Amino acid sequence: MTIDHAAPSVINEQFARQGWVHVPSLGVDSAELSRARAVLDQLFDRFVDVPKQFAHDLAGGADPAKPILPEINAVSTLAPELRKTAVFHAAHQLAKQLLGQNAYVLYDHAIYKPPGLAGTTSWHQDSGYDPDRTNRLAIWIPFQDTSVEDGAMRYVTRSHLGGRQQHLERTTADGKTVKYLEVDEATVAEAPCQLGGATAHDFHTVHGAGPNLGTNTRRAWILDFTTGSIAERAIEAAKEKVRVRRYRVL
Repeated sequence: MTIDHAAPSVINEQFARQGWVHVPSLGVDSAELSRARAVLDQLFDRFVDVPKQFAHDLAGGADPAKPILPEINAVSTLAPELRKTAVFHAAHQLAKQLLGQNAYVLYDHAIYKPPGLAGTTSWHQDSGYDPDRTNRLAIWIPFQDTSVEDGAMRYVTRSHLGGRQQHLERTTADGKTVKYLEVDEATVAEAPCQLGGATAHDFHTVHGAGPNLGTNTRRAWILDFTTGSIAERAIEAAKEKVRVRRYRVL
């Protein structure tokens, strides 16, 4: 599988310079994109069955059976078929290209933002949630064409060069801690992304997303990758097998 429409050297240079990069195509066909989306759709359809530590309503809704802005963490643990999809393998390939051949997935989650929802994804750095790691990136994969109006990703270019910033905190109605930063909107770059493409950003890059003012649910799968030795990767793989046996939903 190849990542087309942009030379690897161009993608790598933009990522290093900007702290983020738009990849127009992951080289995954429409059937494989539909396969991955179908698994995620099934998981969100069973939102009430997902262990509470993984299922959150980012809008703070009172009814867990009818989340306003649902997020599910560890989606490939809850639905391990996701790791067998071409979408996952393409994301892993991109991570290896940007981080190195010893890159492996550490964490993933998905957010389904419904149309007409004015809520935004708070400005933050991923390092605000995991200050102990240094070499890490996130790959954001939409399952529909995502324009600025639909709530595309937004980045503060070159913000990764300043390292981790001190975040503010707030708590959602269901008890989740959300860390956030205040950003000058004049410094923001919009990153619209079509179906089949992706964006990737550095661990320290300040990012967020706008409201979904379009007509379709904005579905996105976000995968975080890090690097490690063969032993570290083996340990993480063993831990993941235990997590799957304990928490698997699909």
